Amino acid sequence: MILDYLYYKLYRATLTGSLKDIPQYITPIYLGGLISANFMIVNAFLAKIGIGTFLFKDPKQGAWFTAVMIILAMLYYRKNKYTAVLNKYSHESAKKRKRGNAIVAVYVVLSFLLIFSVAFFKPGKL
Repeated sequence: MILDYLYYKLYRATLTGSLKDIPQYITPIYLGGLISANFMIVNAFLAKIGIGTFLFKDPKQGAWFTAVMIILAMLYYRKNKYTAVLNKYSHESAKKRKRGNAIVAVYVVLSFLLIFSVAFFKPGKL
């Protein structure tokens, strides 16, 4: 599953940072935050082009949504699940590991850059 692989890669990235002592707690926070940011970006883009309405007009709504996504990620990736995910992907080859790292890095960078592209997007002007 794509989310499992993303969890694995974020977990591995957490091991190299300053929070390497608690990656099982930090990784679901990263994952839930990324997923909620992606959802809000897609929702904002659809609202700008006239398909639907923006659901997060009050910043508190966005904060609550992000908190719920983080809590759901923490509940989903409890001890048995996250160890199964780590075991599943820990045997990937060096070639697959480099490719996965590149894909996840592009995903994270695009997630960040899309915030600005949606913010500055003017419907009807290309």
